[in-house]
Amino acid sequence: GLRVLCIDNEPAILEGMRLLLEGWGCEVITAEDDRSAIAALKRLGGPPDAVVADYHLDKGNGIGAIRAVRRAMKHPVRAIILSADRSGELREKAAGIEAQVFAKPVKPAALRAWLAQVGAQRQAAE
Repeated sequence: GLRVLCIDNEPAILEGMRLLLEGWGCEVITAEDDRSAIAALKRLGGPPDAVVADYHLDKGNGIGAIRAVRRAMKHPVRAIILSADRSGELREKAAGIEAQVFAKPVKPAALRAWLAQVGAQRQAAE
């Protein structure tokens, strides 16, 4: 039942994420960058429960996209960055916006466990 926003510049990756997450019962919104993500969320009338963003995007990066979505939605949505970059520098940048980094290729079990935490926190807040 979670609304998950996936941001990636690769259409095949977005489609794969959509299929995986919808199979788990999530409502999935896909976007190639922050602008298209914000436009889609505004059409739907609200923020996502979680953002899964690739770090390297054609326009900007996942950190900037997460910041833009949070700012536009006025909501501190939970987020993860997907990246093959395993550097401490990226982890520090992600920590600076309170996001985690998941290494590519992301393990479905790890993603599902993180989403379960998001869902549990949402239920506790309600």
